[in-house]
Amino acid sequence: MQALARRAAAPIFALALFSSAALIFVLQPLFGRMVTPLLGGSPAVWNTSMAFFQAALLVGYLYAHLLARVRDLRVQAVVHAIVLLAAWLVLPVHVTNALGAPSSEHPALWLVGVLALSVGAPFAAASATAPLLQAWYARTGRADAHDPYYLYAASNLGSFIGLLAYPALIEPLLGAQAQSSAWTAGYLLVAAMVVLCAGMAVSANDGAPAPVKTDAAPDAGAVTWRERLYWMAAAAVPSALSLGVTLHISTDVASAPMLWVIPLALYLATFVIAFARGSEKLIGSTLFIHPFALALLLASYYASGNWTFSVAGILAGFFFSALICHLALAQSRPDASRLTEFYLYVSLGGVLGGAFAALLAPVIFNNVYEYPLALAAACLFRPRAQNDMPRLMDASVAAAVMIAVLFVILNVRTAVIDSVIIVGALGAACSMVAAGWGDERRPAPFRYAFLGAAAVHAAIVIWIAFHLDAIFVRSIVEGSGQLEIQQPWGLVLIGSSMLVLMFVVHGTTQNRREGDSPIADFACGAALPTLLFLIMQVLVGARLTPQLLVTVGILLCAFGVFFNRGRPIVMAAVVLTSFVVIFLEDARGARIITQERSFFGVLRTRVMDDPSDPAVPPLRILLHGTTIHGAQLAAPGLTRLPLTYYHPRTALGEAILAGLSTGDSSNMALIGLGAGSSACLTRPDDRLTIFEIDPAVVRLAAEPGGDFTYVPECQPNARIVLGDARLRIAEEPNGEFDVIVVDAFSSDAIPAHLLTAEAIQTYLDKTSDRGIVVLHLSNRNLALVSEAARVARDIGAFTQYRISDRFEQPYVSYYGGLAASVMIVAKSPEIMSRLALPSGGWRAFEAPEGPGWTDDYINVPRALWEGLSGAENCRIYPWLRECGGEPAAQETPAAPTDPTQQ
Repeated sequence: MQALARRAAAPIFALALFSSAALIFVLQPLFGRMVTPLLGGSPAVWNTSMAFFQAALLVGYLYAHLLARVRDLRVQAVVHAIVLLAAWLVLPVHVTNALGAPSSEHPALWLVGVLALSVGAPFAAASATAPLLQAWYARTGRADAHDPYYLYAASNLGSFIGLLAYPALIEPLLGAQAQSSAWTAGYLLVAAMVVLCAGMAVSANDGAPAPVKTDAAPDAGAVTWRERLYWMAAAAVPSALSLGVTLHISTDVASAPMLWVIPLALYLATFVIAFARGSEKLIGSTLFIHPFALALLLASYYASGNWTFSVAGILAGFFFSALICHLALAQSRPDASRLTEFYLYVSLGGVLGGAFAALLAPVIFNNVYEYPLALAAACLFRPRAQNDMPRLMDASVAAAVMIAVLFVILNVRTAVIDSVIIVGALGAACSMVAAGWGDERRPAPFRYAFLGAAAVHAAIVIWIAFHLDAIFVRSIVEGSGQLEIQQPWGLVLIGSSMLVLMFVVHGTTQNRREGDSPIADFACGAALPTLLFLIMQVLVGARLTPQLLVTVGILLCAFGVFFNRGRPIVMAAVVLTSFVVIFLEDARGARIITQERSFFGVLRTRVMDDPSDPAVPPLRILLHGTTIHGAQLAAPGLTRLPLTYYHPRTALGEAILAGLSTGDSSNMALIGLGAGSSACLTRPDDRLTIFEIDPAVVRLAAEPGGDFTYVPECQPNARIVLGDARLRIAEEPNGEFDVIVVDAFSSDAIPAHLLTAEAIQTYLDKTSDRGIVVLHLSNRNLALVSEAARVARDIGAFTQYRISDRFEQPYVSYYGGLAASVMIVAKSPEIMSRLALPSGGWRAFEAPEGPGWTDDYINVPRALWEGLSGAENCRIYPWLRECGGEPAAQETPAAPTDPTQQ
């Protein structure tokens, strides 16, 4: 029996670890799917849930660590069986009602309490399986029992498979209740497998307590606090980074399990790779690829308009950053006798990293700064290495700093040419420093030629700076701005810049000899980007935009990341500098008068002025994440003009006005406040009820002293209901509203639970005999028009759909009217026929095949695929050539995914 137990232990233990890990990591998106609708669909629900699950994992690991200290395996098995049985008593998985309705003021605390009462016990009990079974395996007496860490790879592989199975199979095929029942059955199966493993461990030693088998020396198990802190740090950084990445990509698409699990799955994949046998062979290649992945991440973060490219690059950078940390963690693991202690501190590090990103960062930061901080921290786990180009290393750091200086100047002086000339003067001064502090062992003609060229270049740049308007002539040709430099100044500036550039490049590519000062290398690096920007200014002229400058700047920063790959601290500093450039460019051209962060996202109010024309009124723009949520002209007589999506000429403005005009006075419900623009579409006799979940939005747009005055000016008596609109509007009397506008967004992501069959049926129940529901469906990535049409078909509602093009307005350019994709839903065709819709583009939208969304079934992968593949675009514009039709004679309106990202 003993021999059989030892032979069968490996596959049975591996299967049990695989299954238990898959089970607990299916629970995370499953419960997130259940609780997200109660908190407005905020992406922060997942991050807070992850922080809780990491804490529950720590509890499980602590329990396993203490239980493993019991010498008798039979006692361990009995205790663990009792714990598993006790945790089963809270199943099936459900959201407890013990804490009452969700809290808008303290949503994170409410969510943590609900998680603890609903799934805390079974999750902690199941998570203890991984370290406990490995500790039992170390006592089986097998030849490989001294190194059970490879079973950790099986555990993480199970987590990885479970996470991928959820969006790919479980969520599309099973409703939430069926998922809960299936998880309960899986829990019982895993509990039985754990009991079987306990029996095998006991049988392998004929029932006698067995010590851990180890090949190590007697004192090899000693662990220092420095090692423990290293384990914690190596686990905390990728944990925080995974939450930062998840928040970034889910904010602009949808708060849905499909997007939650991808970063977590990659995070677990790095664990699998790092703790697999032979992983040390991957260290070299990972260290080499990591800088390239970071460079791709920086480019992807900035070029976020292309969602597919952006997410792919961001995930690649995240994967290799996490792998760097986990490989370092795996290489530092102790002897098997300290196995449960190792996992305990790894889990504690994960908790600290997750708590920092999910709970502390939203309190201390007003933007998602924890993301670049975690990326930079991951660089610190690279080993130090020698580089044969030390001059280029120092120069690349100075170049990155000078690029950041350029964008600081751009934020002070908005004209590109002014900033380039100022930075060019700084670079000219740096080139003279480089020439003066150069290697004295070089030939004197070279040193004097460098100094002379730098002095001439400095004189030319200073002369141009004092005669800027005479040398650079601005003009408008056929409606576009032109910038011409008077000759021979253009040729002279290019000549001096090219000459100094050759000296700079030559100096930074030479070998550094002992005793050489690095001052000249830093000065050369600082001069390098300024020379490039001056040459570009002459050659490109007015086409040299801040966007082009930041593109070149990020490229130079990427070189800095690569050249300093052997200096972890410097590499981390260059990564942070790159993000400083991106953040400065994002803030350029406008004053940010408000920026705050809450559980529901980052809110900013930007003010755009035209310094060249004082008559142009300031324009205030509300941004949630990266998406415009309204704008207002801050000038007397213009403050009541709705802009962006809410102008009366947009599809959204038309639908609201048509619904309000069916009676002498109307009662309107607005789900999602934004800047409050819709309030000024109402008449004085109309009534307005606003459902808003974020108290910060109410302070900005509805209360006296806020940044926007639409509501105080047009509907000062508006009733504001704080909380999730889906729950709050259900409390209203049936037939109460004549118009219900569903305009709730979290950045560009519409909470899916507001578009299910039950949700839209609730809205219709609350409408009067002449009432309509107006759905604002503008989105960059999801095929929400098709999903709304499916839901309307399933509940027997009647619809009209239109997408309006973007247009310009005086003072506000294209902010006058943004492209709006809108669907009107009504109980009967008679209600629809009474609407006075001035545009002729309204039509019935035929629902495609497939079941519509319900509270039990939300298929976000389908919506994302149909949005990115162009399937919905062809349903809206079937006459397009790429859709198999012939282009219409009239101009095609803007696509529903027309981005409004700033």
